[in-house]
Amino acid sequence: MRIGYLDDEYDVLKSATRSLKKYDIEVVPLKDVEDVSDITLLVDCIISNSLECLLVDYDLMKLESKVYGTQIIKDVNELLPDFTCFLLTNFTEQGINEKIVQKIFVQDKSIFAEDDDSQEFINFINKIKNSIECFKKRLEVTKTEYAKLFVKKKEKQINASEEERFIYLYKVLSAYDLVDKMPDILVRSSTQDTLEDMLETLKEFKQSLRKE
Repeated sequence: MRIGYLDDEYDVLKSATRSLKKYDIEVVPLKDVEDVSDITLLVDCIISNSLECLLVDYDLMKLESKVYGTQIIKDVNELLPDFTCFLLTNFTEQGINEKIVQKIFVQDKSIFAEDDDSQEFINFINKIKNSIECFKKRLEVTKTEYAKLFVKKKEKQINASEEERFIYLYKVLSAYDLVDKMPDILVRSSTQDTLEDMLETLKEFKQSLRKE
């Protein structure tokens, strides 16, 4: 299992990595995401790293983008509705009172100072594993929608909004090895293909004029 970790100080990264590794969970710090408020960039990072869950610190004010973790989680879930994010905070009532993140997904950051054999820590691990299992199950269900769109694309019966959805689903599902990888030329939009065909035709037309 691979989970992301987003913070502005990464003060508990070492202990979190060590403790979670004991339960076969790999932690991937997202230090390379320069602007965490650019949710498209953050989601692309999540997908490209095949992350199955995300731990987000509540207070990200030391980053240039200056944003709270609750807002990050809200925005990520607008693009990846089935993806679970845990809010880490030293003051759990902050995240809970905002009512943006469900209480079950608000976790006291001091958990990583606990004995990783404690019942409290094991309960946290179980929540992570359960959320990852649900995420994978939902991706499997999404494959049905993808398969239908794939047929429509293959038969050239797909409209623009459906094709946009197809490209998005392919991007997500292929990142988690749930569908076969395809060459970019087969994934890209028909609109792009049509435009490139027009440009090629125009190029050929200009060449024919020169010959005359």
